[in-house]
Amino acid sequence: MADQIKTKNGNSHYVQKMRAKLFDIEARKLIAIIHEIDAKELGVMPLDRIEIYCPITKMRVTTVADLTTTMVKKNEIGLFRDVSRELGIKKCGFLEVKASPQPDSVAYIKKKMKGDKLSFEEISEIVRDIGKNKLDEIEISAFMAAVYIHGFDLDETTSMTKALLLDGKQLKIDKTPVVDKHCIGGINGRATMIVVPIVAAAGCYIPKTSSRAVTSCAGTADAMEVLAPVNLSIGQIKSITEKIGGVIVWGGAVDLAPVDDKIIKIEHPLALDPEGQIIASVVSKKASVGAKYVVFDLPVGPDVKIQTRERAENLAKKFVEVGKKLGMRVEALITDGTEPSGKAFGPALEAKYVMEILEGRRFDNLAQKSCELAGALLELCGKAQRGKGFAAAKQLLANKKALEKMRQIIKAQGGKIFSSEDAKLAKFKHVVRAKGDGTVKSINVRLLSTIARIAGAPADKRAGVMLLVSKGEKLKPEQPLFEVYAENMRKLELAGEFAKKNSAVETGDIVLEKFE
Repeated sequence: MADQIKTKNGNSHYVQKMRAKLFDIEARKLIAIIHEIDAKELGVMPLDRIEIYCPITKMRVTTVADLTTTMVKKNEIGLFRDVSRELGIKKCGFLEVKASPQPDSVAYIKKKMKGDKLSFEEISEIVRDIGKNKLDEIEISAFMAAVYIHGFDLDETTSMTKALLLDGKQLKIDKTPVVDKHCIGGINGRATMIVVPIVAAAGCYIPKTSSRAVTSCAGTADAMEVLAPVNLSIGQIKSITEKIGGVIVWGGAVDLAPVDDKIIKIEHPLALDPEGQIIASVVSKKASVGAKYVVFDLPVGPDVKIQTRERAENLAKKFVEVGKKLGMRVEALITDGTEPSGKAFGPALEAKYVMEILEGRRFDNLAQKSCELAGALLELCGKAQRGKGFAAAKQLLANKKALEKMRQIIKAQGGKIFSSEDAKLAKFKHVVRAKGDGTVKSINVRLLSTIARIAGAPADKRAGVMLLVSKGEKLKPEQPLFEVYAENMRKLELAGEFAKKNSAVETGDIVLEKFE
């Protein structure tokens, strides 16, 4: 069944009326299946775009076309759950289908591939089309590759930040000051889970949206989920933040920057991390929660994302500049990423470790760093005098006001674990020991994270690694170096085998050579 449908501007489009056939399968991308005969009538080739309109729900979606001669009949269109959800349909019915022309944004992507500068309007068009699924994964990949090769200048970075911000939802907190922090990543330890209750206890409002682990053994959302639910709605985030002072939730549960999430999924397989896109991604998410004061943590070290001081300084300056252009006061701190941040690797271990710091059971480099970051925020928003922020943050940790605030946050988010002793670890444990005496020369954060992943983290929240030694510590033969936790013996054995072949803790003499 086909109709000629006149559009408002007078153009005619060939529209096919087709019965929907629903497949109870998640494709994780927008794909529709049509019969080869219908494809010829529509003038569609495999992987071309088609536009689908539901007259009942009035919803419209652009998908990629996949062709078949068996899965659907003529005048029938197969929809996976992803597409039927976008159209708002739960049962079969008639839909209007037509070929969708290549969007103008493809030309802008080609322009960037040539190394030319893009305007705000061109970047906005690309972002809008990604959001409306008018660009397929190949085209988005080409765009990210072009940005990776040619880079974004400051204007383009600012334009991308604004475009991502305008495309998603925005959170408005009716309290002040609204603050936020972000770590570029690659390091263990959950400083966020210490910073949030400290600044909230000081009278700030921090709606902290965090990520789950992608390549690491734990993200902040993974660790916080050990203590409390993290899949909160925008309304819940707003309500709890205004009442308690802060939340720690998974950002993927709300559409604050949905296009950025799609771009990150494209970047991940090739580990593309264009500098301009990193800045746009992070700053847009801070702006989307209404933050006016933001501190960025940039760890530098051989085993983390930022490996040189020069790159860290360059990123720091750009974060400050882009933040200013969006009306935020920003401070970027370059931190030490050469050593682990705390000694825990894995969601439950890191959550337990955080609670021990808040409870006053330990004060180490993770606690120190957290107080420095929190102190910077307190100074930035005027809650502490310049040079007094660290002391103010440390006092809130010492007098247990931060612990009290964290327990309020956990309760407000529906959690039931309020003590480090209640955070349970995996039942199987393996201890990796020193082969002989010596001194701890270096500790490889990346390898410890890999061991934790092999043991099952972050999917198995109770799995992970607990480091037992520090850099510079003198060792005795058979002294425990670290513990590996896993939910089953096979994962524990695999993690142990990897640890045996890869020295995460390097030992040697402090004096490398002696001259007389």
